[in-house]
Amino acid sequence: MPLALRCVGVVLFALVAGVALADAPAVPRFPFAEDAAKKYQADYAVAAGLPVHVTNSLGMKLVLIPPGAFEMGPNGSKYRVTLARPFYAGVTEVTLGEYRRFRPGHRMDGADPEFNAADRPAALVSWTDARAFCDWLTEQEKETGRVYALPTEAQWEWAARAGTATTRYFGDADKEQAKYSWFNVTYTPNPKVESNGRGRQPVGKLPPNAWGLHDTLENVWEWCADRRSDPATGETRDPVMRGGSWRSGAFHCTAVAHDPGSPGTKGDSIGFRVVSTVTSSRAP
Repeated sequence: MPLALRCVGVVLFALVAGVALADAPAVPRFPFAEDAAKKYQADYAVAAGLPVHVTNSLGMKLVLIPPGAFEMGPNGSKYRVTLARPFYAGVTEVTLGEYRRFRPGHRMDGADPEFNAADRPAALVSWTDARAFCDWLTEQEKETGRVYALPTEAQWEWAARAGTATTRYFGDADKEQAKYSWFNVTYTPNPKVESNGRGRQPVGKLPPNAWGLHDTLENVWEWCADRRSDPATGETRDPVMRGGSWRSGAFHCTAVAHDPGSPGTKGDSIGFRVVSTVTSSRAP
């Protein structure tokens, strides 16, 4: 990372997190290894007076994602992005059990019973629905001081990469992807509904990335917050989903793959993960 960019990041860290400049840990030069990611995460938490892990009123676990700079996007179209503020990200995708607190009775009609279990990721959730869940959760009395949202694409990719520059946090090759991802291993025709073991799997069962996030590159596509518009030209772009799903081939289950969808798009392979931005040195 260029020295000037690193200095800017440190200054922004000090201003946002409310700690003395001397207390800010050095931002690792991107890309960095798993042990460096874990150390930076822990050191940042200590310096900012923030816990690495928090559990909210729904029992949802979130983990601190420290700020930094990285090269976003696939080879051939990379660009540098700086995230000046830390944020908390859901350790897993929002589950059916959590989503049903907001929308009781939500289920996958026609799916085998196992796929409507509380520990499966929520699906059949549109971008509009996911944003409504975040607003509802923010307004809960016990969530005072936390503001929930969908991650921006930059937040999502920074969190999913966990310091890596490869297409997957465990490397570029998909040879051993089944150890890390719930995806369409043989890329056989998709079933009309989730059945015979093919569908969304319980969250948090496969190895996490270095930040401690599970299921970033599979299980269900995850909505991102961005919906670009330009008032000057009237141009509007639909939001996108990231990470691939149980219906996807390995080539879609990467940190760079994305799929556009209208705000009302729903599917049994589309869900979401929440983030909560840190705005002070107090624990959220």
